[in-house]
Amino acid sequence: MERLLARYTNSYLSYVLMYFFYNISFALFSALISVYLLEKGYAASDVSLLISIASLSAMITQPIIGSLTDRFGMRPVNLAMFAISIGAAALFVAAPAFAIIIVAYSLLNLLLNGANPVIERMATSSPYSYGSVRMWGTIGFAVGTQATGIIYDNISPEAPYLLFIPAMLLCILGFWGTQPRLAEAEKATIEADDDTEPASLKDLLTNRLFLYYIVLQILFTATTGATYSFCAPYLTSRGLDATFASTVLSLCGVAELAVILLSSKFMDKVPNKVLLFVAFGAIALQMATYALNLALPIVIAVTMVCKNAPIVLNIMTNMKVVNTIVDPRQQITGLALVKAMQSFGTIISNNIGGRIVDASGYPAMFLFLLALIGTAILLVVFFPVPSGNDKKLFS
Repeated sequence: MERLLARYTNSYLSYVLMYFFYNISFALFSALISVYLLEKGYAASDVSLLISIASLSAMITQPIIGSLTDRFGMRPVNLAMFAISIGAAALFVAAPAFAIIIVAYSLLNLLLNGANPVIERMATSSPYSYGSVRMWGTIGFAVGTQATGIIYDNISPEAPYLLFIPAMLLCILGFWGTQPRLAEAEKATIEADDDTEPASLKDLLTNRLFLYYIVLQILFTATTGATYSFCAPYLTSRGLDATFASTVLSLCGVAELAVILLSSKFMDKVPNKVLLFVAFGAIALQMATYALNLALPIVIAVTMVCKNAPIVLNIMTNMKVVNTIVDPRQQITGLALVKAMQSFGTIISNNIGGRIVDASGYPAMFLFLLALIGTAILLVVFFPVPSGNDKKLFS
């Protein structure tokens, strides 16, 4: 038994289980949340309220979770969050009122998002190549999205949320077996020498380049966050059933997977600014397609190419940019602050977006989102970020 545990510890299988089932869990709980609530009789503005409160909860607790992780360690904090998320899932399914649904979903959202910065960094800190580890997250989310639609249509609307529980248990099993280099790297930066003044949050908040970058990420995530909430109902409003819509959304993972597998070929060679232009430009194309309400085959094709791939490109670019412009002692704090501000962007856009949908329909909302991402693209033009190609995070 000891030999088996020794072979499993920090094995490739442990990373596969963690990434695959973490993302399946995320998909099961979030892929059709808008459709689920709308079919239960809630308005689009109610869905926006739910997403906004959940995002606000994640934004407020993100720095707290980061601080707890620094103090008590990555393993106990994240394992505790995963365990609590199982209880939140059960509460969500049993919720007798919308207020309880909000509480349960917000708790689940803040726990899963709180673990996300560490989960993402582990792909660059494992003994295996970034692409070979991170690709299982993409595959897991695609499988989870597809399974959600099939289960939703053929079993019951509540079934995907119940399946979250065994999926999260398998994620915990995978996480328990990992031992990334990240733990040692964090300890080395946190435990500064006695004669070295530790970096403070104030230093980070006075970094003008970092603050400028946060504005870019707020605009990007405001756009993609609202799109994530309303993409499925938009597709169903165009005539697709939940299963077909889930199939389209799951196929978005093909383009995402290609970006991840090829990341070692271009991420350390293409400058940060160019990477931002590509990610932001692809999202702008998606928003324009939806806003113009183009023919359904065009909408489906653009969705599969431009929905997920730019987001994962932005995730990788975010790690590279923060590594480029933030003090090495503040890397985790920087990533946590970006994540918190991304939640802020999602709050604002979902709240406004839901009201626009109720008043004027989906094309008008996507036109609003196109204006947001267009503003971000203009700001990237004046963003004086170094190329970051010397960091070699993905090679």
